[in-house]
Amino acid sequence: MIVFPENWKEIGVAITTADIEDRLVKVLREIDCNALSLSGGVDSSLLLYYMCKIFRYINIFTAGLSKEHPDVMFAKSAVEYYRKIFEGVSFCHRFYYPTPDEVKDTGGEKGFLGDKTVQRFYKFAAEYTDKIIAGDTIDEYMCGYYDHMFEPTEEMYYKYIRQLHKNHLIPLNENSGEVKVYLPYADEKIIAMLSQIPLKDKVDLKHRKKIIIGLAKGKVPDEIIERRKYGFCDVLVIKEAKL
Repeated sequence: MIVFPENWKEIGVAITTADIEDRLVKVLREIDCNALSLSGGVDSSLLLYYMCKIFRYINIFTAGLSKEHPDVMFAKSAVEYYRKIFEGVSFCHRFYYPTPDEVKDTGGEKGFLGDKTVQRFYKFAAEYTDKIIAGDTIDEYMCGYYDHMFEPTEEMYYKYIRQLHKNHLIPLNENSGEVKVYLPYADEKIIAMLSQIPLKDKVDLKHRKKIIIGLAKGKVPDEIIERRKYGFCDVLVIKEAKL
């Protein structure tokens, strides 16, 4: 009989959305952090849904150019949605709005657009918490960029994954300061699961991150699932939401 590895029965078996969901909830329980960076997108809103099943009180932080910024409006929409369906769960939703001078000064010493915005956001969050959950890395592994949809190939898929460490994780690590950042989507077992899913099941010429959308149906408001994707740097560019 096979004694190593202990998970040999899972090897080569098709991954289901239920498998991903079970692991994600387990990771969130292990992290035991009730603070979330909420952009109002499907990824962070899905994390909020699962956190509502674990915590009775959740600290939420959102960045936007103004109260009319899409991330702010959709994040508010997500919180109000969960406030209605999760009785007994309380939310404290705080917003970081950059000043006009900060809007003009976004670049970091190493040339990453938005470095200083990220720094200021985490400095703002640090006034209320020393740890926070973020939804980073899922776009790379679940084909969340429009480039993935326009060119749903392995070359494009691995291009974004190869850029993830240098262009995203290192800047996030440096710019988040002393705030401990938890990335549940980057959990080793979740990445292993996502890596076994065929590319065609993740993206095609009409749809991005199909697996995540499947997970989000019935858990995240439709207007959030269907909203246009913006990067964090766009908190200084996009001014108004179109709900």
